[in-house]
Amino acid sequence: MRKKLAMNMRDGCAKVNGAFLAALGDSVLSHGATSSKPLEVDLAPPLPHRIRAYLYRVTGPPGGRTPGEHKIQLILPGQDRGARASLDYSGGRIVILGGLQADLGVFVLWDSAKYVDFSYSRNVQVRLETILAALGGGIATQTRSIRGQGRETVIACVPDMLPQALQMRLDLTADGLGQSS
Repeated sequence: MRKKLAMNMRDGCAKVNGAFLAALGDSVLSHGATSSKPLEVDLAPPLPHRIRAYLYRVTGPPGGRTPGEHKIQLILPGQDRGARASLDYSGGRIVILGGLQADLGVFVLWDSAKYVDFSYSRNVQVRLETILAALGGGIATQTRSIRGQGRETVIACVPDMLPQALQMRLDLTADGLGQSS
């Protein structure tokens, strides 16, 4: 059973990573294995040249959450239950934290700088209204408060708008880092 679950998680990872690469299209110069998390990608200008993308399935499970709230569960490879972890910023790569709501075909990008030293299976949320607004307008944003980290702008987009949403995400993250110094 555990082996089957691990296989399904790898398949899900490959699907989300594959959709991310497909949405970036000709901007992708090279990338790591789609079955790996994080996914390392080299992109053509004007996008950032070297990114490390932590990509997850965005789900909206019933019960236990505010109605209409969707989430990813932040678990890093090798992170054990009860352990804390951080995203890997090494090697000069820009870190992207994102997900795909596959049923609607919408990508969501969170501010990776807001997620440091997090617990196993940390929930990271987005409202359904934001996902639906992206379906209607290509890109949508939502501002949310994160305990101990301030405010974050979440970006949702359709696949055709992923390059623009990535640039927006990087600009917002850089602005936030500049304000905190």
